[in-house]
Amino acid sequence: MLFQLLLNIIVFFIKCLVWFVFVLAAIPYGIYMLLNDWFPIFTHDGGFWFWSVLSALSIIGFVVFWKPIMWIVGILQVLGAGAQ
Repeated sequence: MLFQLLLNIIVFFIKCLVWFVFVLAAIPYGIYMLLNDWFPIFTHDGGFWFWSVLSALSIIGFVVFWKPIMWIVGILQVLGAGAQ
């Protein structure tokens, strides 16, 4: 019984870590795809200005989309997608 409790705790933390990494990767990747679609030459240059724009838009994206993403993650976990 103690082993099952420890296993449940470990699985919970791994699940939270995976969701957190997914959210952290999804927003900059989406912004990169958007920039690549709209401004391909600017994106493929990969210079200082590209990284500055990508960083600024990523920060804005995190501020704007953080709460809705947490709602979606919570709904998926309630519906059982995050079940063990």
